[in-house]
Amino acid sequence: MSSNITLSAGVRQNLLSLQNTADLMATTQNRLATGKKVNSALDNPSNFFTSQSLGDRAGDLNSLLDSIGQAIKTIEAANNGITSLTKLVQSAKSIAQQARSATAPTITYDALNVTGSIPTETIATTTAVGPNDLQAKPVNLSFTNDAEILGTVTGTADVSGGPGGPGAAGVVQIRVVSGGVAKTFDVNLAGTEADFNATKAVFDATTSGTPGDTLDNYVTIANDGSGHLELTAANADVDFSISAAGSGSTAATLTAVGFTAGAHDSTSLFDNIVAQGGAQGSTFALSITGQDTQTVTFGTGAGQISTLAEFNGWLNTHRGAATASISGTTFAMSLGAGTDQAIGITASDVGVAAALGLDAATANYNFGTGARGGMGTALTKSFNSELTLAEIDNSLANGTNISLTIDANDGNGGQTQTVGLAGTDNLDDVIAKLKGNATIAANLDITNVAGKMTITAKTADVDFNIASGTATTALNLTPGQYNSTSLLDQIVAGASGGAEGDTLTVAANGGFAQTITFGKGTGQVSTRAEFTQALANLSGVTASVAGNAYSIQVAQGTSQTTLTIGGSTNTLAKLGTSAQTKTGTKHEGANNATRESLQKDYNDVLMQIDNLSKDASYNGINLLNGDQLKITFNERGTSNLTVEGVTYIASNLGLNQQNGNSFQDNSQVDQIIDAINNALTTLRTQASKFGANLSTVQTRQDFTKNMVNTLQTGADSLVLADSNEEGANMLALQTRQQLSTTALSLANQANQAVLRLFG
Repeated sequence: MSSNITLSAGVRQNLLSLQNTADLMATTQNRLATGKKVNSALDNPSNFFTSQSLGDRAGDLNSLLDSIGQAIKTIEAANNGITSLTKLVQSAKSIAQQARSATAPTITYDALNVTGSIPTETIATTTAVGPNDLQAKPVNLSFTNDAEILGTVTGTADVSGGPGGPGAAGVVQIRVVSGGVAKTFDVNLAGTEADFNATKAVFDATTSGTPGDTLDNYVTIANDGSGHLELTAANADVDFSISAAGSGSTAATLTAVGFTAGAHDSTSLFDNIVAQGGAQGSTFALSITGQDTQTVTFGTGAGQISTLAEFNGWLNTHRGAATASISGTTFAMSLGAGTDQAIGITASDVGVAAALGLDAATANYNFGTGARGGMGTALTKSFNSELTLAEIDNSLANGTNISLTIDANDGNGGQTQTVGLAGTDNLDDVIAKLKGNATIAANLDITNVAGKMTITAKTADVDFNIASGTATTALNLTPGQYNSTSLLDQIVAGASGGAEGDTLTVAANGGFAQTITFGKGTGQVSTRAEFTQALANLSGVTASVAGNAYSIQVAQGTSQTTLTIGGSTNTLAKLGTSAQTKTGTKHEGANNATRESLQKDYNDVLMQIDNLSKDASYNGINLLNGDQLKITFNERGTSNLTVEGVTYIASNLGLNQQNGNSFQDNSQVDQIIDAINNALTTLRTQASKFGANLSTVQTRQDFTKNMVNTLQTGADSLVLADSNEEGANMLALQTRQQLSTTALSLANQANQAVLRLFG
């Protein structure tokens, strides 16, 4: 369309300005509306396509975040499953430990025993023989005493049905004199006693003297077996009388029990002494060689004695090395074999001598002298002394020597020991001098056996020889060789014997072998006694020796018992045994009900482990049931992580259902607990792996989120408009538009002025 209208330059200029401003305002309004300064490739091709590329990648990565989040939940589900499995396994462990603490059935293994025989040993020994009996003689004294008499009385009435019948109760008064002190007892008769048995049921004695003192201390009341009361003094120092004249006592009461009033006195040792001329204060003295003279006083005063029982007690307290006794009417003393000992006794007066059966008032019976029989020559010696060498043989008055050779057949000529003796030496002196020789004392036991010298080897390893000589003859010893036969001698004897250095080994219950070595070296065994001690020293076994038999035993136990014997074949044969191993038979006890119940609980927990393992899936993936999880981290799929699953049913954890009596056996329960501990370790290790995987995935999730944010921010920075800037632009454009409109209006006004010229 051709324009036939001509605009002034000002108008046209203002119009163009308004058009440009309108275009700019439209652009600014578009930017404010979209928030972008680049809305198409026309705006800025480089920024547009770069922003689009970054936005597309951010979108791709953002879509991966969902799969990464699901992977995290899958791993968390598996980890939760492992946590729960751990609790179940710990529960199984608690059950197994409870079973371990419960009483186990008594499982026993038989005791074991190996027996053998010890070859007979002989110990070299000799005892003096001959006509001279050197045995010491004892002193024996015996005298006949006057008898003591106990006061007694027996009633005539039969009181077996009760003392006189009902209504016959009354009082009997009994007066007692003991040790010169008089006491009166009023004895109540219980006339209604139905089953009288002659003691306290009838008599209830009370004292008029010492509080708590009773008639029973002085008079014994008994039934003579025929229903009659029998009263007897408790000891020879007690006199008593029965009276009807006491408080409430009547003759009728005495008649009811068959008694008559009267005295019933005892006759004591002191009574006999007085009756035969003695008196209060008479004495008896006892003297024994080597101790002080002891004296006793007879009478009824304090510290004095009056009965044979008291005298017997005094004798046994003061007899020293002697024995003393009074039996019936016999007073006897004896002094055993000793050296130069004697007994002396002295009575102070004829009464004591007569009562004790001594010969005279001042008889001193000192039997310290007498003749020795069977010695060829009468000698005046104490009965308890021993002969000296000179007394046996006058030629030995100036002394002599005696020679002994120890181990005379040891191949080295032995060790000869010569001991000097004096003529005044008796048998004990000779023995003491021989023992004073260290070599002899170390190898030989020398003793006085009933007045005869006995020489015995201390062990079966010792041989000895007694040389002939005057001392040997005087002591009635037989000169010659005396050989012992030791255990080692028996072991090595003969063509089939063993040798020094051979061994016997013993091992018990799987322990180390303990060795006994036969020989004469340090720590080795050569005698029966050493072998017995070596057996006793063995640990883990009980060894015993009875006669020539020995046994090595392992006690019955709750774990497997074994006993192994080893060593040198020939020596074992000489010891009556052989190389062998014995094993104890196992015996099961009755099942424990608690353990049976716990075994069922344990198996139930294992079933729950299997079920939980299968239920630990998320979104169709179960990392505890063998599934695999692959997680992609970038849009190209080149960055990923594969989480390998595991199959954690109970059997794969090493936990198996328990059948039979496995929970009854502590060793099997211990194995189960070990397996549970291994399972817990496996679970914790796998939990750690899942934790590491989860940490990795969470890190990649955070990285991807940040990367998406970075990409989006970068993309936006290329195309987004600055709203503040665009708002300012819009305001400026609006102002410009208004100014342009005003300018256009002014330009138009000039044209209108021309028009008015035509108006």
